Amino acid sequence: MIGRDYPCFYFRGQEFMQVKLQDFDGSRGLFTSNVLIAEEHLGTHCDAPRHMIAPPGSNVPHAGPAHYVTVDKIPIEKNLGPAAVIDCREYLGTEKPGMSPVIKAEKLKKWENQYGTLQKEDKVLIFTSWTELYYKKFPEGYKLEKTCNMDRTTEGWPAPDEGFIEYLVKRGVQHVGCDFPSLGQIQNDEGPHWIALENEMVVVEKLINLSRLPPRGAFYIFLPLKIENGTGSPGRAIAIV
Repeated sequence: MIGRDYPCFYFRGQEFMQVKLQDFDGSRGLFTSNVLIAEEHLGTHCDAPRHMIAPPGSNVPHAGPAHYVTVDKIPIEKNLGPAAVIDCREYLGTEKPGMSPVIKAEKLKKWENQYGTLQKEDKVLIFTSWTELYYKKFPEGYKLEKTCNMDRTTEGWPAPDEGFIEYLVKRGVQHVGCDFPSLGQIQNDEGPHWIALENEMVVVEKLINLSRLPPRGAFYIFLPLKIENGTGSPGRAIAIV
């Protein structure tokens, strides 16, 4: 659900706005329509490599050719395939306010021991239940990101470190999704993003209802808008079990 009463936007970014354009009384005819003002990274959305990879020669950390991969240039096959759902709910409640519990590569190795080695075609989905707990109308929805990331009064969402993402790169995985606001931790948001995006992985954030999927056996699809030169895009994620 995207709406002004939901935490669909980042609190340090552009607030989602929905403004009435016409209500059955305009010069264009008898219809109603709204104007939307929103950042590309709204609600359930993907990060394209350009989002955090600067152009080659810019002297910015991790600059490189992945800068030229915008959301309209992402091959559709990177956004659909078998889901590999990594249950990480045990990390909830293990950190102090304003900090994210860190999910390391050992978690992936344990998962593989039980469900099989990750393959290139797998779409790895990190399940913490964060959006199911906190993606709600305000004021309850402030717990999704504001109170932990800005106010630092509540615990942050569990998130992977660089080693976790490097392990996925080693396996050839091209798509990683998560059910929390950002792939990175509150205390280290850039690191995991840099590793994923410089390797031209697709990153999807703020997924919801991952609890309804088995560890293996679902077919996952994420469909972003095809925004020219987009750094990312809202989209719909579905899974067929």
